[in-house]
Amino acid sequence: MKKNAFIGIVFMTAILFFSGKGYSQSLLDIYKNGAVKLVPETNYAQNNDWNQVFRSYYDKMYDTYVGKRKYVTVLSDGSVVVSHSYEDYYTLFDKDGKFVREFSINTGKSKKLTKPIAGALNDKILYTKADNLGKIHFIDLQGNIKKIVNIKYSVYDILPLPGDRLLVTGFVVGKKCRDIVSIVDYNTGDQKVIYSYWWEDGRYSASSAGEDVPFFYRKKLENGSEVMIGYHPADAVMSVGLRQSSIKVRVAIVKQKIVVAAPSVNQVITYDLNGVELNRMSIPFGKKELSVEEQKEIMRKQIEDVKKNTNPSIVPNVSMNVESEEYKKVIMPELVKKMEKDMALITEPVNLPVFTTIIKDSEDNLLFFEIPETKGGNKFNVYVYEDKGEFMSFRHCSFVCDEYDLVINADRMVFHNGFLYSVQDKKGAKGIPMRLVKFRLSGK
Repeated sequence: MKKNAFIGIVFMTAILFFSGKGYSQSLLDIYKNGAVKLVPETNYAQNNDWNQVFRSYYDKMYDTYVGKRKYVTVLSDGSVVVSHSYEDYYTLFDKDGKFVREFSINTGKSKKLTKPIAGALNDKILYTKADNLGKIHFIDLQGNIKKIVNIKYSVYDILPLPGDRLLVTGFVVGKKCRDIVSIVDYNTGDQKVIYSYWWEDGRYSASSAGEDVPFFYRKKLENGSEVMIGYHPADAVMSVGLRQSSIKVRVAIVKQKIVVAAPSVNQVITYDLNGVELNRMSIPFGKKELSVEEQKEIMRKQIEDVKKNTNPSIVPNVSMNVESEEYKKVIMPELVKKMEKDMALITEPVNLPVFTTIIKDSEDNLLFFEIPETKGGNKFNVYVYEDKGEFMSFRHCSFVCDEYDLVINADRMVFHNGFLYSVQDKKGAKGIPMRLVKFRLSGK
């Protein structure tokens, strides 16, 4: 009997793999092989001047490399648009990976938009990630703005729905915080909330009341700017924060259904394409926690790194220069003193989210990523969810790639027609190592 299924892959590291539509083996069969190899198509994206195409690779902003942050959008014909963080241009490649041209968004003003492309509404219209004012810009491939849709909350994920609609995921921050998933009409701008979850964040309530906020340093400077530094020990476990405000709701469109995965409530909720709830179930992945001693050890290392000014994860907001005398003589001593004081507040284990993100593969399966246990590891567990509401576990697997140093990021890894399109660093490459790559999946 044919079963509707989606698959969740919980990574014990941050490695995403690729699925292949039209291959002799099904994805589930390949998963069971254990070692899953990502093999680059050798005739794809040849003869491009990568030093020019990815010239922003080494861009830095306040001592942080931002040029490596790329966003990949694959159109229906296989052409690719790559967005570059904090740059006002986009790069178009044809279906064979050949560089075509660069384009910018025509705002009619001297200042150009730098928001990355989030996806394609159809073959002709692209849309950006929302800006700080909640504006989503819809553009053509020449960069002409066709429409602007305003969202009334902060947005971090946008997916296209049939009928010129969007599935928008975001949040509202304050003393009372809210996770939101809405269906937005492209033509009218009308929004229908299908998922909403309210919760409190003590940092914001304490800050607004002028109280001392645990694991958070804040100081007004003489020039009127403000330094804000967060340093909860759990933040060091992964690249995004582990506080509840950072555990983002994830969404996907699977087999003509909307899937909302909410780590904060440990649930997967399924809706039809009009937002009517169909099913709700708990995620059976084993919860993990950071022990009291593990948190304190992380904090001790953070304090030492702050003293040495060597911890890239503990830095002020962009208005503060960590090399300045003001930082070294005033901010840093105060920060260390407060961190040492906050050490006494670590009295209970911290629950880690059951997953960090999800990605849909080419067979309408969902990949659920878990926090990596070790840096550079690549083990993952495979789960299949069927109509009766059960996750079925497979053996541990691992991904390998001989030619590229794989970095897992949903923004730059996209499945399309049985291939995984991505930007990755090529091992041993001269000059800028980043390449646009088309991977196929092999179980051998």
